[in-house]
Amino acid sequence: MATENLKLRVKAGEKEGKNYWDTCGVLFINRNDGGEITSIQVRHNMFPGVEMVAFPKKDEPVTE
Repeated sequence: MATENLKLRVKAGEKEGKNYWDTCGVLFINRNDGGEITSIQVRHNMFPGVEMVAFPKKDEPVTE
C-alpha cells in the first residue's frame, strides 16, 4: 500500500510581488496495490489532536 503526503499551505502575506506561505497541515492519501484510493487523512493545525478521515464513495447503497 502506498501513501502520498501533500502539504496544506495558506497564503500568509505578500511583499513586493512575492507570496509568502505557511504550512497549516498535511493530507495523507492511502492507496491499495492497484492504485485505488482507500482512505484520505487530514491533519490541520487549526484542529490539533483531531484526525479527520474520508473514504471514497462506494457503489453499493448504504444501509443502516
